[in-house]
Amino acid sequence: MNQHTSYDRAHDDAQRLARRHERDLHWAKERRRQQEKEIAAASALLASTPWALARRTVLVSGSLLVAVAVATAFATGARLPAGWLLLADAVATAVAVAVLLCAVVALAGVRSRRAAARDLVRSHDARLSHTQYHISESAHTFVDSRVEVVNTRPASVARNAA
Repeated sequence: MNQHTSYDRAHDDAQRLARRHERDLHWAKERRRQQEKEIAAASALLASTPWALARRTVLVSGSLLVAVAVATAFATGARLPAGWLLLADAVATAVAVAVLLCAVVALAGVRSRRAAARDLVRSHDARLSHTQYHISESAHTFVDSRVEVVNTRPASVARNAA
């Protein structure tokens, strides 16, 4: 008696489809977890005060500006020739402007991150319900595809399983 069954393309296709639906279901669940993490991070960002978010930028910028002022005072006290003092003042001015520009960019980044977090929290319910819809649909199609795998089993496998 031949123990080997012939290739059953319908069963193979059903198994492949079931694996795809299983991957879709896992992806939808993982996406849901990721969205919950994003919502938690956005809520934590909004819960902190704007000063707490901007504190480091303000302190670093202030420290750098104080350092520029000290360096300028040192250069003035060193009795440098007029040409060197002009160069030192130009460098100090350029560094101070760069520090202020970087501070403005960093503070604008804090503001935009808070705005993005606010938008994310506002759209929380819609995003999660959409993902829940995908989870539900994926679960249904996965179950249906598993039933199709069972229904398309070769006859010899179905007889042995019963």
